Amino acid sequence: LLLVTECRGILDNNQRFSSLPTYLRVSYRIFSAETSFFLKEANQDFMRNSSLQSRVESFFPYKAKRPPILNASYGPFSVEQVVPQDLMLTSSFFGSANKFTYNWKLKAYIMSDKIYLSKPKVQVLFYIVGRDWDDYSTTERLPCLRVFAFRETREVRGSCRLKGDLGLCVAELELLPSWFNPPTVVTGRKKPPDQFEGSPVELYYTIQPGDEKGECTAEDIRKGNAIRPGKDGMDEAMSHLQRIGSVSLYRGQETSQLTELRLDSNIVVWLPSKPVKQGEVVNVYVTVANNSTVDQFILRAKVKKGVNILSAKTSDPRQWDVKQEVGNGGKHSTTTVICQRIAPSSRNRSNSLFNEVVQMNFEIASFSSLSGTQPITWQVEYPRKGTTDITLSEIFICQKDLVGIVPLAMDMEILNTAILTGKTVAVPIKVISIEENSAVTDISESVECKSSDEDVIKVSDRCDYVFVNGKEMKGKVNALVNFTYQYLSAPLQITVWVPRLPLQIDISDTELSQIKGWRVPVVSNKRPTRDSDDEDEDERKGRGCTLQYQHAMVRVLTQFVAEDSSPWGQLSYLLGSDWQFDITDLVMDFMKLEDPHIAKLQEGRILIGQEVGMTTMQVLSPLSDSILAEKTVTVLDDKVTITDLGVQLVAGLSLFLQPSAASSRAIVATTIAQELLHTPKQEAVVSTWIQFSDSSVTPLDIYDSKDFSLSAVSLDEAVVSIHQNSALKWPVVAAEGEGQGTLIKVDMMISEACQKSKRKSVLAVGNGNIKVKFGQNDADSDTGGDYDADEIENHASDRRHKVSDQERYGQDGRYYGSSSAEREEGTIRKVSTTAKSVIKNKVIKNNRLDGGKLSDDSQLQNIPIDFTNFPAQVDLPKGNAGMEENDLVQTPRGLSDLEIGMYALLGVFCLAILVFLINCATFALKYRHK
Repeated sequence: LLLVTECRGILDNNQRFSSLPTYLRVSYRIFSAETSFFLKEANQDFMRNSSLQSRVESFFPYKAKRPPILNASYGPFSVEQVVPQDLMLTSSFFGSANKFTYNWKLKAYIMSDKIYLSKPKVQVLFYIVGRDWDDYSTTERLPCLRVFAFRETREVRGSCRLKGDLGLCVAELELLPSWFNPPTVVTGRKKPPDQFEGSPVELYYTIQPGDEKGECTAEDIRKGNAIRPGKDGMDEAMSHLQRIGSVSLYRGQETSQLTELRLDSNIVVWLPSKPVKQGEVVNVYVTVANNSTVDQFILRAKVKKGVNILSAKTSDPRQWDVKQEVGNGGKHSTTTVICQRIAPSSRNRSNSLFNEVVQMNFEIASFSSLSGTQPITWQVEYPRKGTTDITLSEIFICQKDLVGIVPLAMDMEILNTAILTGKTVAVPIKVISIEENSAVTDISESVECKSSDEDVIKVSDRCDYVFVNGKEMKGKVNALVNFTYQYLSAPLQITVWVPRLPLQIDISDTELSQIKGWRVPVVSNKRPTRDSDDEDEDERKGRGCTLQYQHAMVRVLTQFVAEDSSPWGQLSYLLGSDWQFDITDLVMDFMKLEDPHIAKLQEGRILIGQEVGMTTMQVLSPLSDSILAEKTVTVLDDKVTITDLGVQLVAGLSLFLQPSAASSRAIVATTIAQELLHTPKQEAVVSTWIQFSDSSVTPLDIYDSKDFSLSAVSLDEAVVSIHQNSALKWPVVAAEGEGQGTLIKVDMMISEACQKSKRKSVLAVGNGNIKVKFGQNDADSDTGGDYDADEIENHASDRRHKVSDQERYGQDGRYYGSSSAEREEGTIRKVSTTAKSVIKNKVIKNNRLDGGKLSDDSQLQNIPIDFTNFPAQVDLPKGNAGMEENDLVQTPRGLSDLEIGMYALLGVFCLAILVFLINCATFALKYRHK
């Protein structure tokens, strides 16, 4: 089916379009995705959507547990396609898991970046981010990880297999003692590393599938610096080594770490920061500030049952005399240490800030649980000066040799849509501990946590999830939430994306006018229209009718941004700065017009003028009185006329998906209307756009179908017949016999209730060119059905008013031309233009199984076709058009008032020049005569 429009009017070469481009009015919906968005790319709408035959739309599946499905529908036709995983950049690393891994990412965490000769073991934790902890069992086969440590020309390997509900494992590397020696070769001018700096060792990993039992294979499959492809046909990309980071090697012993406890400005107590085990002796060091003048003090310490007080001995017998008294009670024991300086201070000869006075020893005799603390209270008394406040310290007790803790988030990003919807967005958190033997324990219920900036992200009281509730002020890349367990602490980094404010309200036409001649029934609660001219009274109101106002399409757009970690807080953009996200569905309940009498919003997406005036469309915050976006809308007292009617016949839909050239995460969907009628009784519906004298272009189906009617007439019943579908309320075209030409005439009329007389008021007329060839569809009209992506051409068609004999007379010899009424209008009033991408025949599209009847379902043929440049940018036609393909017509229109005034002024100037020349000629003749 090929249909174009020829409508009455004069073509304006400088045609101005509305902000909305023209396209096939197909509706897109995304299923099986938790979070997804349709996108608007900067400066792409006019280039992509310039034809009534197709619609190009970009979308972004942000979160999905299953492969998303894109559905495209128009009228009775619907087609859908599962988004291929290669378009979603699903990681092939988890190919052996046989799961949909779109949001999965593999993270590596080095437990300690300082390795000592006494403990020459490197531990690396691997875990999967983006994996739903509740949806997957522990028996699924996740891949194995091989870890490599390189130093000069030597290497050490280790491996582990991802498993468990959290999908994690710990790989161990036993480093060789010789690696702790200084490097034998120093490259270039690089200095030998200092003994305090340590020797660097690089760590890498690669992924391979497990064996039949799911275990990691022991064979060396490495070759050079890469791993050969593994089993199950995994990609070559999996074989490359991925860098983890580096560790530093030290020959010395690991120094014991002490925690400072300041009792006052003079006395500081140093306690071990690491936990101790049962039976171990804890050494506590009491120091005096180097600049202190204290010569005598009494230190009291109190411990609970389970801690034995041992000896206290002076650290410098030449400087200090120490005496200890111990008192044992029922539940508590106390010790009093009296310290007296016996020699002048040596602080001037010391480089340290503190001088050690006494060492106190405590023994951990028993404890009540596997993990806990023993408190020690401290108080200092100065003779004749009083006592200090009591200070509390804690000694951690643990039977395990912990290496560190790691907070795990189910996802490393949060999209803060709570600012738009008021609904909290949360990400579950678990905290695990890693022991020296690589045992992993869930300690989530025993940790403490705090967000570094609650204006960005918050954390729950139980530390089991982080969340945003819409009260945040900004977003941030790698925002920090700190977790603490006993003496261990670790940060969680998570990126928070927030919508950029103010939001952008995109309205296809912000100036709405009354449409001359289009009368609609007056709604009972609608305020009466102000009369501007008495002679227009009959036109404005007749039989309870008033003039229709123009409609416009509305959507709300935004960008999701986050501040980076630089001091300037530069913005990072989700997908990039050229992309805007359509968030209309999220904010639809919070959109309103400041004055609903002037205009109203229908279903959050259609703006309808109601009364002359000016108002503001607003998007309100769901949590406060603030306004997230606003845009001015004007309803004018001027009238516009419908100048053109563009018609597209749709016999089916074809859907194609391809990656976006501008972003690897965005996907471009192209839906094309099938055109050729190729089976008897195959049916097609009508898609129409209207153009007004103010140059705006609007799809007709955004208007209420009760306010107008469409009728179509077949100019040759032997080729096509037309009937009215009661369900669709729009005419339906059916194929009867082969032929082609301008066979369809479409009339747009006002509703029956507002007809003034028996002669129906026709608002616009459009004609369609049809091609019917049985046994041949859109895909094989030239070649017989084989398709090849290389044979799809994408170019702009410059329509000329050239109609071949075959088009005019058809294949049966009949003449198919315009209607007599249009022929009388003359050649210049039959100008019509279209712009589209011509697709050569080798594209297989979905067809209805019964030959195209509207009651059946359609199927999609998934064809790998590259539509990178589809459709091409179009040129405006230069002549009257008898056209072979259908498109929206850039329809001709009459001269505007401004143009008429300019031409009149130009005529006056020309007349004045002519009078001046005549006067000059007369004067010259008289002068010559004298």
